[in-house]
Amino acid sequence: MTQTLVDARTLPPPVRHPRIFETFDALSPGESFVLVNDHYPLPLLYQFQAERPDQFDWSVLEAGRQFRIEIHKRDAREPRGVGEYLTWDHRRLDALWDATKGLVRLGSFDQASERFAEFHCGLSRHIDAEEHVLFPAFERHAGHPGPVEVMRMEHVQIRKAMHEIAQTLAACDAAEVGAPSDMLETVLGAHNGKEEHVLYPMVDRVVTAAERAELVRKMQALPA
Repeated sequence: MTQTLVDARTLPPPVRHPRIFETFDALSPGESFVLVNDHYPLPLLYQFQAERPDQFDWSVLEAGRQFRIEIHKRDAREPRGVGEYLTWDHRRLDALWDATKGLVRLGSFDQASERFAEFHCGLSRHIDAEEHVLFPAFERHAGHPGPVEVMRMEHVQIRKAMHEIAQTLAACDAAEVGAPSDMLETVLGAHNGKEEHVLYPMVDRVVTAAERAELVRKMQALPA
């Protein structure tokens, strides 16, 4: 099914936000649309947080010459938590990575590079959210770094592997994509498992429900 696209650049300013919210409200839980804009629409995100709390997820696909944001409708009856939010993002990123690998196997390097750019953008923001919002909150509450130090070291390895994959895709070299891809999958698989089964549950235990919701809002609102 083709995903709905809303290009805010083509809409008169007075109707932009109403059109975006109309599109969102027409979605069923689990569905999403992509917003395209010529700047990062942070005021729109704040409006979503104020008017549709716990009803959406906000994923930056591209931040540069243009901005593309995937806005996903979630079931607001489900509890909003750190583990729920970040684990959902892991699955979203896994799907982008799987799509990238499939396109490489087909020799479709231009499309593979496009999907990988979305994956790279998303995983970089995911890492930033953890390092700038989640980890400091855990350390404040727990009074010790716990597993956070290991997570930070693994983030360095993940960023290095992503950089190398981007280079090999740009060179359209399928043979060379293999080594950094294997490195990424080895590190990322174990890393995500530790986060989902150890770190995220620890954070959700040591903070209140209100603090969990605020952490998610802060992670969503990272600068682009």
